[in-house]
Amino acid sequence: MSRYYWAGCLLCALSAPVSSLISPSAIKSTRAHDVRTLFSAAPSVEPTTNTDKCIPPEEEQNHYDAVVVGGGPAGLLSAIMLAQKLPPLSSLSSSAKRVVVYDRLDPPPPPDNLVYSTDVSKYYLLGIGHRGQNALKYFDVWKDVEKASVAVLGRRDWAPGKMKEEDARITMSNKEVTSRVLARDKLVGVLKQVIETRYKDVIELKYGYQVDPISFGNEDVRSDGEEAGPPVQLQVSQCTPLSSDGDTGECSIENNQPSKVTTQFLIGADGAARGIANAMESSDEEYRKQRNIFQRLFGKSKQLPFRVTRYDDDNQRVYKSIPIKFPDHWAHDLNYSARSVNSRGTFEALPSDANGNYCALLLLRPDDVLASANCDPKVLREYFDLQFPQFSKLLGDDVMEDVAKKGASTLPSFRFAGPRHHEGKRTVILGDCVHTVKPYFGLGANTALEDVKILSQIIESIPDLEKNIDQAPLEFTKQRAADSRALVKISRGMDRPGKIGTMRFVLPLILDSMFNKFMPKVFGPSMFGMFQKQEVTFTQIQKKKRLDRLMQSVVIATILSSIGIGFGYSTKVLAKALGMSCTVVRGSLAAAMFAAGFARSKLSKKESN
Repeated sequence: MSRYYWAGCLLCALSAPVSSLISPSAIKSTRAHDVRTLFSAAPSVEPTTNTDKCIPPEEEQNHYDAVVVGGGPAGLLSAIMLAQKLPPLSSLSSSAKRVVVYDRLDPPPPPDNLVYSTDVSKYYLLGIGHRGQNALKYFDVWKDVEKASVAVLGRRDWAPGKMKEEDARITMSNKEVTSRVLARDKLVGVLKQVIETRYKDVIELKYGYQVDPISFGNEDVRSDGEEAGPPVQLQVSQCTPLSSDGDTGECSIENNQPSKVTTQFLIGADGAARGIANAMESSDEEYRKQRNIFQRLFGKSKQLPFRVTRYDDDNQRVYKSIPIKFPDHWAHDLNYSARSVNSRGTFEALPSDANGNYCALLLLRPDDVLASANCDPKVLREYFDLQFPQFSKLLGDDVMEDVAKKGASTLPSFRFAGPRHHEGKRTVILGDCVHTVKPYFGLGANTALEDVKILSQIIESIPDLEKNIDQAPLEFTKQRAADSRALVKISRGMDRPGKIGTMRFVLPLILDSMFNKFMPKVFGPSMFGMFQKQEVTFTQIQKKKRLDRLMQSVVIATILSSIGIGFGYSTKVLAKALGMSCTVVRGSLAAAMFAAGFARSKLSKKESN
């Protein structure tokens, strides 16, 4: 039984993924906006007039109390948090905005746009679990998001070789918090709408801009200094999409006159772009190059080097998104999943709305011919007819042609930033840019939203905030850096390649289930069960599972030792009773056990035929 089956079992419980069908986690893609998670394709399906793009006035505002880089879910929620929790930090004019959000891409369609139901494969889906929901409730925006989302109450799964509708097994979710699913761009649209209706006098949204740090304000004052240092200085450049339809997700800043913006507080939440994190890494390298070994070890700044730990993806999977409409007699609040007999592919589908419109993913290996662009639609149809006939009959030839034509998108590689999530005393990074995971277990986007909640609680706890906002970045690192590292390492540990990797994934689930059933007060639930526990950090999960493995090993070793001692004593008694040597008795027993097993396997094959 593959790990992708178990990962899929979590889809209805978590965010997607596969965060989840997947995470704002960062996804490289051959299509537009496939830079943050799994369900994707080109997010903009209608030509959009970017009315939010700023046309520079005669005197454009060049200082803000706070700047947020990244207009995704974590970025917009950060802006809402700052509008609610952050007092004025500067002497700004009455008409000036205190917070600005910069994003390189155009804004998505509004949440009530029918395109989210009519062109479902253009938008990857996010599953919002308890971590994300708690964060959204904390800032009083959950009701808005809930209206735009669909509940997933369980899972309908076909085991390999089971292809009839009636062969599926339905497993209803058993969680305190019901997961809700919506398109990632739709979530962004909801948060953008909240900002425009409730915080338009405080927050300014600027789309089509690239931000590059000039100075973090810590050249002369490092993290452990008493002074906060000067404001952060940013270079802001207007972006021009490299393609006319914006379908590459890339933009050019050539021939654009950049402007300089300063701020008292910078939040980097730019996901896969990681512009702020990459700038922090470069700044730290340059700073250390200018100092000798004694200055690094004993100088005023004793902070650890900042770097982004990047893992090679040694267990790659790619995917193609598929729109599918389920008939009325199929439940429209379930996650549908099937695996091919030869483990060649996996089919996963989550609802885009409550009317049966689903966005499905076909997960394949990168070298699979079906993963290539412009593959033969007839071959793709034959594959579905053979492996997934229950779904093939619901897909028209036009859909097959579109899926065959598109190139596959890749899942993000594991990475985390650390050991700091701050630079100086005015810059914080959070979300996917500091903890990137594959979206199998629904942790990416939810953890990013949880980051914002934790930063908010830190800000609220600081006395005399106007003067002491510089305490927030360091405290955020203390509370969150270890958790980000643990999240990535746990997720990567459940995605190791080959049969050994599969055993490392499945065996702990079996052991956890057995031990937790018989001794629930001593042993915790499986990793999936631990993910569902509220108010439990990933560091705590990691420590608990390590302790469980140690105690499980002791229990298993004790049982095996007892069995061995008992078997040795029994053979001695039997040998004495039969007047035979212990060696002969042991050999006879082993031969008898082998013969019994062989006869049983033959009998089973005969009955199956």
